[in-house]
Amino acid sequence: MKLKYIPLIVCVCFIQVYAHAQAKVLGECTIQFKIQQQKNNDWADIGTKKVWIKGNQCKTMLTTPLLIQTLIFNIQEDKALVTKELGNNKYLQEINFPPASLPSLISMKELSIDTSIVILGYRCKTVKLEWSDGVVYEVLYTPTVIPSVTTFEFAFKEVPGLVLGYRIINKDNPVVQYLAIELDFSPITLNQFLINRMDFQILE
Repeated sequence: MKLKYIPLIVCVCFIQVYAHAQAKVLGECTIQFKIQQQKNNDWADIGTKKVWIKGNQCKTMLTTPLLIQTLIFNIQEDKALVTKELGNNKYLQEINFPPASLPSLISMKELSIDTSIVILGYRCKTVKLEWSDGVVYEVLYTPTVIPSVTTFEFAFKEVPGLVLGYRIINKDNPVVQYLAIELDFSPITLNQFLINRMDFQILE
């Protein structure tokens, strides 16, 4: 009698393996986000964020009218470089990565409002992340592709796919949303992750 259950078990295992195999791992990609802030019932553009991923390396660049901030890190190392450009002033600092003072994840819950959301041709799921500092992330992601570096935002470590949009909800600040407007799979040169330290004032 027990042998009758074997085909069913094998079938279930095959389905799970097959579904996981359908998620394509992205070893290289560039993502461009537009950043908006909620004002009354409207959204105002406040900047952009660009993300470069190549193997274990990641670079993010946040651009606003007042600031350009870049983060460069390798997930196999415990240090990262941060640069800030404020007008003509340019600063560079090496930091511990990830920082020890990060808030902890309290809950992660899939939401059922995701069935009709499509970003850049990818149907997205929605997950709600609640953190110990009171901040909430509502994240839109596609489970069909997974980047080789998921932590271009620390909050995305447990998200099982490529994040293409997210809202940051903090009771003390207006809601800010990031929405992917471009996804490029072209090869990225290693020069993208290099910094000429001579151009910056080094901060300890």
